[in-house]
Amino acid sequence: RRAVGPAGASSPSGGVKIPKAKMPGGAKRMSAGGVKLPPNAKGLPKGGSKPLRVKAGAPKVKPQASGGVLKRALSPLAGVASAIGSFFSGLASRLNIPTPSRSVVFVAAGGFIVVILLAVVIANSSLLAATEVRVMGSDHMDQATAEALVDVPDGTTLLNVDEDAILEQLQASPWIKDVEIERAWPHTLVITPVERKMTAIAYVTADEVAWAIGDDGTWIAPVTLLAAVDAEGNEVEVGEDGSVPEGATLLSGQDAALRVAQDAGCLLLTDVPSDVSPKSGESVNSKVVLAGLEYANGFSPEFVAQIKSMSVASVEAISANLLSGVEVSLGAPDNIVEKERVVTKLLAEQTGVTYINVREPGAYTFRSAPQ
Repeated sequence: RRAVGPAGASSPSGGVKIPKAKMPGGAKRMSAGGVKLPPNAKGLPKGGSKPLRVKAGAPKVKPQASGGVLKRALSPLAGVASAIGSFFSGLASRLNIPTPSRSVVFVAAGGFIVVILLAVVIANSSLLAATEVRVMGSDHMDQATAEALVDVPDGTTLLNVDEDAILEQLQASPWIKDVEIERAWPHTLVITPVERKMTAIAYVTADEVAWAIGDDGTWIAPVTLLAAVDAEGNEVEVGEDGSVPEGATLLSGQDAALRVAQDAGCLLLTDVPSDVSPKSGESVNSKVVLAGLEYANGFSPEFVAQIKSMSVASVEAISANLLSGVEVSLGAPDNIVEKERVVTKLLAEQTGVTYINVREPGAYTFRSAPQ
């Protein structure tokens, strides 16, 4: 609204100027912007004859306290602490545990975060730097080869060592399945490759090659078929050049593969189809070989030790040749434990047994040599 006074007496603000003498006794002075001012406000001309002048310029910015930066940096941690506090408060209520005060929960959560931050700092500090790295060998990987494969980068500590990277380096050999890393505080790492357990050896007659198969169903690598026995059938050492002691016989082919399998405590698979093409580090995908592995993993170690070899010409025709000379027709790999129980019980109760058919363990048959 505009104040109205005598005609022609316009005020600088666009309204009508009212002389001081004619102002009502209770009237209050106003600035040019319409803001009520106290009678003795600084900067207001005495007598009110002139309007208040405000000098234009850049707006004043209130300086920010130095703690604002720190506050912004810590705000995420505060959020985490709050979330942790809410979690434990809810847990306490569900378990009917007296809920601690919010300040106690917040302090505890903050302490937890501080511990984590300290752990991260220590894990990457030189206090636990890996200044000494010892790399061990294994049965199929000598120490020199393992040392050449392992590369531990600078800045590695006992707490931030990259175990996955070291395992990947060692798995250049298909024999390696895992790695063990021992920490000898404060500055030593001991790295030991862990090999796949050999559960079977598949002798491929067409190639005259024996392949080791791991307990995880992986083709590992061809095995060296160097074995020799003396006149009594006892194994003797073979020289690096293939020489054997006088009177000893050097084994070859399937006979050598059998000796290697027996020494390793695993099962020898024979009559492997010619279309099976093993490749180091790849999973076995042949149905008949996989069926043989099911028996190898399903039989007890004591029963496997009685098996000379297992024929895997086809899944339905799988059979085992025992060291005693007994042939056992097994068929497809089902009811494995029951089949083992029937064969073991029958051999214990009957004499002269030469053949057992346990394809159907509930209706087994057998033959014995004539007395």
